Amino acid sequence: MDINFKFSNLIGSVYRQGQVIFSPDGNSVISPIGNKLSVFDLKNNLSRTLSPGANFSFYSVAINPAGTHLAVSDERGDVHYINLITETVLYKFRAAKPVKSLNFSPDGKKIAICRENDLQLHDLGVSENQSFHPFSLNRTYKLSSEQLRCVNWSFDSKLLVAGGEDKVIRVVGSKDYRNLFIHPLASHKGSIVHCQFLEKSYDMITVCKRGVANVWTCSLQPGDLKEGTWKKDKPENEEEEDEEIMEVDDEEEIDKIFYEKTKKYSLSESSGSGKSVDVTACQFHTKSNILVTAFNNGVFVLHEIPSFALIHNLRVSEMKIQTVSFNLSGDWIAIGCGKGSAAQLVVWEWQSETYVMKQQAHSLRITSCEYSPDGSQVATGAEDGKVKIWNGRTSFCTVTFDEHTSAVTAVKWTQNGRAILSASLDGTVRAHDLKRYRNFRTLVCPEPTQLGSLAVDKAGDLVVAGAKEVFNIYIWSFETGNLLDILSGHGSVISAIDVSGNQIVSSSWDRTIKVWNIVDSQAETTEVSHEAVNVRYSPGGDIIAVLTSDSVVTFYESKMMTFLGTIEAHLDLDPSRGRNDTITRQNATKSKTFTCFQFSPDGNLLLIGGESNNFGIYSVPDRLLLKKFQITENRSLDGVVLDFNRRNFTEFGNMNLVDTSDEEEEDNNKMTIKLPGTKNFDLGERRARPEVNIYALAYCPTGRRFAICSTEGVGVYSLDTVTLFDPFQLDSQTNPAMVKRALSMNDYSTALMASLRLNDGKLITESLEVTSVTQIPMVVQVLPIHYAERLLKWMSEGNVVSSTKHVHFYMIWLRSILQYHGMRLKGRTDVATLTGVQQILAHHSQLISNMANQNKYSLVYLMSARRLRRKIKKEEEDEKV
Repeated sequence: MDINFKFSNLIGSVYRQGQVIFSPDGNSVISPIGNKLSVFDLKNNLSRTLSPGANFSFYSVAINPAGTHLAVSDERGDVHYINLITETVLYKFRAAKPVKSLNFSPDGKKIAICRENDLQLHDLGVSENQSFHPFSLNRTYKLSSEQLRCVNWSFDSKLLVAGGEDKVIRVVGSKDYRNLFIHPLASHKGSIVHCQFLEKSYDMITVCKRGVANVWTCSLQPGDLKEGTWKKDKPENEEEEDEEIMEVDDEEEIDKIFYEKTKKYSLSESSGSGKSVDVTACQFHTKSNILVTAFNNGVFVLHEIPSFALIHNLRVSEMKIQTVSFNLSGDWIAIGCGKGSAAQLVVWEWQSETYVMKQQAHSLRITSCEYSPDGSQVATGAEDGKVKIWNGRTSFCTVTFDEHTSAVTAVKWTQNGRAILSASLDGTVRAHDLKRYRNFRTLVCPEPTQLGSLAVDKAGDLVVAGAKEVFNIYIWSFETGNLLDILSGHGSVISAIDVSGNQIVSSSWDRTIKVWNIVDSQAETTEVSHEAVNVRYSPGGDIIAVLTSDSVVTFYESKMMTFLGTIEAHLDLDPSRGRNDTITRQNATKSKTFTCFQFSPDGNLLLIGGESNNFGIYSVPDRLLLKKFQITENRSLDGVVLDFNRRNFTEFGNMNLVDTSDEEEEDNNKMTIKLPGTKNFDLGERRARPEVNIYALAYCPTGRRFAICSTEGVGVYSLDTVTLFDPFQLDSQTNPAMVKRALSMNDYSTALMASLRLNDGKLITESLEVTSVTQIPMVVQVLPIHYAERLLKWMSEGNVVSSTKHVHFYMIWLRSILQYHGMRLKGRTDVATLTGVQQILAHHSQLISNMANQNKYSLVYLMSARRLRRKIKKEEEDEKV
């Protein structure tokens, strides 16, 4: 029994806050989501999530010019230095102050960090004593008395420009120069949003919050900077201040750096809303001289610099734009809108005026999720009334259904996977077709009520929903949409229902569970010790499991309701104390419980989660905890730390309970306060931290993955996590040179087996594609079964086969593997591997069929047009005769 599940991806959330950047090749977007980073590969239409293990949410992101390393800073000021190739954290630097911006130098040797009111330059790489120390402090500039918000390097990595809340731009050097120490420029009337050097020069463009852009011309040209050393002279008397002077070795005159403002332009006039809007983000693409400016009303504009000719004006959202970023070529613009759970991520191609990607998460908390029968898709329902379908392989949202007028409480798939049903608080159950993406059937209750639970029988004939207000269970015919029966008998809210065969089991807050017979509408009642919050049948239908409010799971035999045993999970709940809680953690534990659970497909494991940062996997036969997981370590959320931070306590009490000040970052300069007693997300999410909870669980039908709906989104845990270096039967003689040598000698089987041992995707791809088509069956016959299984798994998990242009070539490989090793692979290969292969085949089949249909209709059109033209020509000739 393998329970080594690991976090593999995060879906249902695309952006939270902070800075969004492109990779150096321009094909991927890196977006911060809490204390995780999602990488969206726009070329291959894939996404993956990095979890560096930070304790706070990320804010600033920077990537080095080579694209191999990433630096991210969180809300507390910790900077994480990450290797993108191995996806590991190499070093953690604690700045001890909030970091609003950081940037790698163009030569990749230094990094600039805006540490509150000072600017620090750090050297990257190996120090003098040959020890690995990537953040070696080179120098510190005390530039301002207020927060610095942006920093940028010149093209030659010699100069830096920084700006912040004090409305002053300052130019400093990365080394000591005779021409420059600190050169301030004061012209803006608002806080500096962006400052950047122009292409191949020291000229600059700066933009402030009030929408004014200035172009500055430098008196020096590249190469005019003279290196020198600064030293401090001792004052002649005590009242005299220290003065910085330059030590000059010769008598030649040095031209000091000087900036002249040559252009001023009001960007707010191009927003369409006058000067009442503020600039929230800005980015300048040096190669194309394009400036993109974003405003707090969701509008972004493009100008050509230095003429400030308006190119583009578009509103992408009603929410404030937090960040914008250009890709390498300047064709795509990544835009992060909104904040928190209502945020969205857009990639816009401004030349063709089309969306490259537009992804938006649920604006309110996700209350339910469910895997499709083949495990390829995940459906989620949320309190915003929307149902979203996410692709399990790419983690992109494929379709959104928004017909519900209130919160969605449950989602269920039909057995064939062609339709998704959703129950809502608006009193309806809606069925959506996944082929035409339409709401083809709506099941309505005979009286107004809220539906809180949903179930579908395996045949797909009956739809069962439980009401929250009238305590009834409604049964509809899925084929006709007619109401068949109403089951009543519970005395309180129906918390959950499930169907197995011709029986329905329901749990309620009246401390009872009822097993209903659909044929005669009779029920057998069983009392439980506490309020029942969830109930489910085992996959085989022979066991009924009930979860009560005291975090105890009770098992019954489904036919005779014979007591089988219990799992007391309350000791594993271990909830944290909220930072605004006025009671102790021990008393807070009494009011929290596990709220949901899910059987594994084989019925041997039980996944349990609820009002805690922890969830666990239990063994059903042994009634024991097998493994305990923690959702997040992000202390920017509430309910993560087990107890209070005593540093927040003063003589006035807990400072977290004190409204300290109004902040300019909030709308109308007022701090938004969360409504008392509310647990749902609202506008106060920016100040009142969301509490970590688990709202729903879902097991993949293959048993290799499961999904956790929590405050952060939908986290996917998998047994098939692809590690970047996972060698297989590796020995000392196996290396890339051996693969190259074998390929040069046309020894394809040896090269392929060595590539699989190294688990190098590029070498595997090269070994496969170099092999002649006529040699493929012979190479496959020589492969041992272990290598054939390894190759099949690589084809199902990798991105090469799913996005290749050589579809027929790889299909020949796949056919040969299944033809020669199919019978032996049948009993030993994981279902997930075969499911992955099936998904790739379906994907290519759909693409080819679409192309074939398009060609077919084009040929029909051309032939019809040709016949029509002949007919017209013949009629004209007859008229002439």
